[in-house]
Amino acid sequence: MPKIERLASWEHKLSLNDFIPYIALAVSLTALYFVVRNYWRKTGTHIKGQFSIVSSAFAEDKYVGSITLENFKDRSVIIFKVFLRVGPNYYIELDDFEHDPKILKPYESYTNHFGPVDFYVVNMNRIKLNKLLDSRKVKKSLVLSTSHGKYVVSEWINRWDPVYDFFKNHMTASVIPMRPTESAGYYGSDVKYLVNLHTEDGHKKTVPVYSSDYNYPRFEKFRLTEESLSSRENLENFLTDQAVNGNLKCLDVEVIDADQLRKKTYGDGFEKPFDAEYYSWISYVVVGKLLTVWSNIRLYFINRKH
Repeated sequence: MPKIERLASWEHKLSLNDFIPYIALAVSLTALYFVVRNYWRKTGTHIKGQFSIVSSAFAEDKYVGSITLENFKDRSVIIFKVFLRVGPNYYIELDDFEHDPKILKPYESYTNHFGPVDFYVVNMNRIKLNKLLDSRKVKKSLVLSTSHGKYVVSEWINRWDPVYDFFKNHMTASVIPMRPTESAGYYGSDVKYLVNLHTEDGHKKTVPVYSSDYNYPRFEKFRLTEESLSSRENLENFLTDQAVNGNLKCLDVEVIDADQLRKKTYGDGFEKPFDAEYYSWISYVVVGKLLTVWSNIRLYFINRKH
């Protein structure tokens, strides 16, 4: 029995010793992976980019509306100029940092927006690029002038937006919150008037007035009437009389029609809201896809008819 126990113990030790080289190899490969990864992060240049080509009713030539650059390395990149290369030989200058180089820090992004152009010039002669900018066959890419020379941005930034999903499934809804301007302030979507009271100390106090405020003591010494709330002019005249009589302490009264302010800020079409309906995942994926296919087919025949 003692001999059998010693033999079993020796076989157990032998099996552990067999695995030690593999464990050491795994540890070495893991350490090598992190060393190579850290070296790759700190060497070379890796920048992703994105640009948009747009047109304007006030400009004859198409132009680059915006660009975005993103540094994917753990090292800074010094940029002197940014170009859009159209085809193999046309370079449209977008940004010039010659006098103040742009330092794109590690993992930092840079975005710039551009307005319409009057025209393009090469060697003091006007050149038109609309055909090339419109063509999908002509390759376009961002090219950077850096401290390490020319760098062509070959990778696109894969941004996502629910608008992209809408074209695949028309049941996708992109909901945009509409907020008031800072100068007007927030008083709710059902406010009827905004009363600006200019006081003697030079301050302006804004008092929101709602359609039911003839039942609510909005002001200390008087209450509003239904007739005063019938129009902006009536409310302004009513408050001016109260100021003259000493019931309202202010030097000037200004009444703003909140409905007109909302139309000016947001436009028409927001006066008839509807409740959002819940759709299950199956309804969205299956029914939405089928409705989208039918809508695309219907639109195809409508366009073909016209």
